[in-house]
Amino acid sequence: MKRKAAMTALAASNTAAQPEPGWKFDPDRMTRIPDCQSIIEVLRHIKHGGPEWAHRNVTLWFPGPSNAWAQVYSLQDTSSPYFDFMYTRNESPQEALSTLLGKYPQCTVVDWSRGRLACIRALGVDVETLAEIIRDVAETAWDERITVVDASYEEMGRA
Repeated sequence: MKRKAAMTALAASNTAAQPEPGWKFDPDRMTRIPDCQSIIEVLRHIKHGGPEWAHRNVTLWFPGPSNAWAQVYSLQDTSSPYFDFMYTRNESPQEALSTLLGKYPQCTVVDWSRGRLACIRALGVDVETLAEIIRDVAETAWDERITVVDASYEEMGRA
């Protein structure tokens, strides 16, 4: 019974912590990552930055009219990285991103919330391919050409 209560509480805290469309940088919770202006620079920093990055969620901020973001989870010791991204459409991401998912068959939509966010897992990709996937998702989902990003991280709780 305690385990079920703990899992319910964890699920509720994870849902409450999920970014919303229009989510803004909060300097009280997040730390900016300096000297990373492209998706690939940020992902390399996460992948090769040391063991502390296994306990950090990284948010990529895409400047532009959409004020969009993507949140990348630990890239340490994983063969199937995943990321959440702002998803403001009402149609399913499988439908809206069908061409992109065909281009990257190693990607699957894990979960999504109508008009809020979606999550994609990329099985067996390296950081360069993951950067391409995130850029292509951003350009498809938000109809914007992405050239520069800002990045921040927040520490995850440890058990």
